[in-house]
Amino acid sequence: MRRVVWLLIVVSAAVGIALLMRGSHGNVAILWPPYRVDLSVNLAVLILLAVFLLLHLLFGILSGALNLPGRVREYRERRQREKALQGLRDSLLAYLEGRFGRAERLARGALSDEALAGTASLVAARSAQRMSEPERRDRWLESARAVAAVEGARRMTEAEIALEDKRPEDALAAIAEVRVRGTRHIHALRLALRAHERLGNWTEVLEHVRQLERRNAIEAPAARVSRVRALRALLDGAGDDPESVRRVLDEIPAPEREIEEVALASVRALLRAGLHEAAAKIVERALAARFDPELVALWPDLTGIAGRKRIAHAEAWLQRWGEQQPLLLALGRLCVGEELWGKAEEFLLRAERKAPDAMVRALLGQMCEQLGRPEDAARWYRESALTAFGDEGVRLAPERRAELPPPETEDEQPPVLPLPGP
Repeated sequence: MRRVVWLLIVVSAAVGIALLMRGSHGNVAILWPPYRVDLSVNLAVLILLAVFLLLHLLFGILSGALNLPGRVREYRERRQREKALQGLRDSLLAYLEGRFGRAERLARGALSDEALAGTASLVAARSAQRMSEPERRDRWLESARAVAAVEGARRMTEAEIALEDKRPEDALAAIAEVRVRGTRHIHALRLALRAHERLGNWTEVLEHVRQLERRNAIEAPAARVSRVRALRALLDGAGDDPESVRRVLDEIPAPEREIEEVALASVRALLRAGLHEAAAKIVERALAARFDPELVALWPDLTGIAGRKRIAHAEAWLQRWGEQQPLLLALGRLCVGEELWGKAEEFLLRAERKAPDAMVRALLGQMCEQLGRPEDAARWYRESALTAFGDEGVRLAPERRAELPPPETEDEQPPVLPLPGP
């Protein structure tokens, strides 16, 4: 359709020019003494058009000849850039495929282009790191330092490499340089979190975990693990100083105190500091919501609380949570502390029937020993020792295994009977 339209336009133009020239009767006289040339106006116009086209073509050819070296140079630069781009692309693909030697070799071919040299150096540095070639890796990073456009990427690469080489201080220094330049992105926070965990900067770990949670940039299980680890380390680091333990607990938000591992670590820290009242409140609040055998096991150690009061709480928990072996064991220990021997033996026997355990049997042996029942004590101690080793742990003599029959020899094999003849 387009060709038909252009054909109509050309034909119309030709018809118009022909009609215009038909109505023109003028002459053009050219005087060049002693010569005189007379031309019609139509012929003069055609000659001028032909001369114009000829000059235009001539100047175009001349301009192309003069610009030929520049065009050749641009062509070579374009080919070189395309080759460098292809090398960088193939290098990235090889890196993602795990072919690190090929990735480094291909990245070297992209250094010819200044715009791609920094990126190629970083790809080669990461490839050398994967191949455990620190000297080559450092040379590639030094090459990337000369390119200002990849400064942020180089810093992040240096931080990742420092973490892989277990140099968290250098990783934090590189991340700090990135933040000074105004870049504070999620990956930098993740790297900083890993570095602070390795250095044991638990306050910073908590701060980074909370920042990542606000941005939905960390999974809940990973955040829980980091948070619990940091809080337990802070509580353990407080030692047995009551003021230090209180200060650490006051800085922990209420939702984080309800975490099972944090509650357990808090109770242990308070026990070390002698703050039994505060520890008892944590245990009571936790056991009102869930059953925690480890917290129950610590309940008898809270000697700062009256023994009868602790027994009453434990019996209430027994009514709430049922016959739980740790709870029965704790009640037995509490009754022993209050010299309620009958109830103590009852609870310990119930705990032993619920889940036979070496510790429960050892406690029964100790109680019988205190009550002057040496035969029962010896029996329970023996049962405790056997339970501790397990059924297969203690053998006076090795178990005799049934001997396998010896393999048949060639002489003992049945003879091969000949086939019957025809």
